[in-house]
Amino acid sequence: MSSFLRLFSAASLMVSVVTVAPAEAYGPDGHRIVCDLAWRYLSDETRTEIDRLVAQDPEFDHFRDVCSWADDVRGSTHRHTAPWHYINQTRDDPHVDAEDCAEDGCITSAIDLHAGIFVDRSRSDEDRLEALKFLAHWMGDIHQPLHVSIEGDRGGNDINVLWRGERRTNLHRVWDSEILLDYMAETWPYIDDGDRWAQLADQLAADIPLNGISVYTPLAPVDWAQESHDIVRSRGFAYYWARAEEMIEPGDAYYDRNLPVSLQRLKQGGVRLAGLLNQLVEERQLSGTGAVTGSGALN
Repeated sequence: MSSFLRLFSAASLMVSVVTVAPAEAYGPDGHRIVCDLAWRYLSDETRTEIDRLVAQDPEFDHFRDVCSWADDVRGSTHRHTAPWHYINQTRDDPHVDAEDCAEDGCITSAIDLHAGIFVDRSRSDEDRLEALKFLAHWMGDIHQPLHVSIEGDRGGNDINVLWRGERRTNLHRVWDSEILLDYMAETWPYIDDGDRWAQLADQLAADIPLNGISVYTPLAPVDWAQESHDIVRSRGFAYYWARAEEMIEPGDAYYDRNLPVSLQRLKQGGVRLAGLLNQLVEERQLSGTGAVTGSGALN
């Protein structure tokens, strides 16, 4: 286990959230919500450090705005990071292990890598800002169940869907965006599309008291990936029996059943991102010299 994973597995973030049994790369709204939730639970020291780094990037005004950046660059300046957005499993393998990473890396090793860069006192602000942008994104991706999926169908992108009898899409996009977009449109129809995410973030934050009494665990990337894999293997997810050559038609019952799961994954991603960043900033301040470096497949 890397020094980062030992560090973070030992950390605790005190919040009160009911864990939902099996339950989102989100679309831009999902990633923005994860980072907005995380911001609310950052320490003053962590907020100061993140503000200092983000201020050096003229493209962004706030931490929550950087969280979709990794999707924007995966097909251009950072093509090598494309495999880092997910981890694939074989159909008959129910367990996620670090060894499941492809040779080019995967999402669990990418979290390890960028946590190591972010905490490393010898790295430049430019390197650490990029690591922050990747970390914020990975924490959304790893909580979207279809980023831990079966080899061969591109995380459900090849499974055609007629969503709620109205829209042709694919199963990956259903979990990236469609569930959330429908919920926000139905709950806040009087608010402009581009502003609804903030309403949802406020609603979710109200379910995560600052002075909670339970520890929100597990606190390790492989555990988060295992949660997602358990969800996609569940009967109600409608993934393991789907085939690319056949369209599936998840309707209102599917939406009603999986909406709480989708919302729970947003809360988990946000709270855990805050815990990760708080711990890394604290470790960097305490270390004085030296660095915590990852030992994943990408190093």
